[in-house]
Amino acid sequence: MFKSFMLAISETIEKPFPKGMGIDGRYRIEKLLGSGGFGHSYLAFDMAEGRLVVVKTLRLHKRLSFAGRKSFRIEQVMMQQTSHLGLPAYYRNGTHEGIPFFAMEYKYGKTVEQLIFQEGDSYTETEAFGVAMKLLSIVEYLHSGNIIHRDIRIPNILLHGEEVYLIDLGLARKAEKRTGKFPKSSKLLRKAKNRQSDFYGLGHFLLFLLYSSYTPKEGQPERSWEEELHISQEAKTILRRLLLIDSEYNDCGEIRRDIEKLLCKGAKRNVIL
Repeated sequence: MFKSFMLAISETIEKPFPKGMGIDGRYRIEKLLGSGGFGHSYLAFDMAEGRLVVVKTLRLHKRLSFAGRKSFRIEQVMMQQTSHLGLPAYYRNGTHEGIPFFAMEYKYGKTVEQLIFQEGDSYTETEAFGVAMKLLSIVEYLHSGNIIHRDIRIPNILLHGEEVYLIDLGLARKAEKRTGKFPKSSKLLRKAKNRQSDFYGLGHFLLFLLYSSYTPKEGQPERSWEEELHISQEAKTILRRLLLIDSEYNDCGEIRRDIEKLLCKGAKRNVIL
């Protein structure tokens, strides 16, 4: 209740920066890219470097919270520990009129959320797992550095031609050893600081891609994804393991091998003799 109240206060008092506004005597705001629970993200022009960047600012209700300020710092630390073409590069930070911000690389493309729900794009099984394979290479890089992303969702995945990018390390944390059983709720699973948290997110990401080409029949009652989606048994097996219905995957290598088998079988099925 208190968090909701503070968010409502923040929404009322704090307005996003307008187009053309200067930040830190260096960045010119071009447009608001999006607003999340922690910050506003802007497309800005870096007048010192002559390039477009993303400037992320910490929202009012988070600036008033020690945990919020700490998370903002952790996000920057996580970014500074990464160097991968599939992830935005970290540039620098600062404060503008008491508002903390940092600047990072602008990755061209549209989010999968935009592509599906605004552009009307749809994906076949082969296309969906092809995208997942590229995303998996980024996740594997993060895991090799002991970093769990914890927020693999369609708004945080950009596609630009053949390129796939994973953005927003706001919830990323160092991996911790798992103790006990996996929590049953989806929310708690996503917040876990272990590899399976990212695999669970990857599973739901794949479901969004696969459902993009699904059209229910009129009057048809809602069923489980296994009943509704016309996908191969290999795809179902991968999804069941990613979603922790069956035995979990231990690492990205296991997932990659299963996806490679699926894509190979799919290619053979599409061969015209």
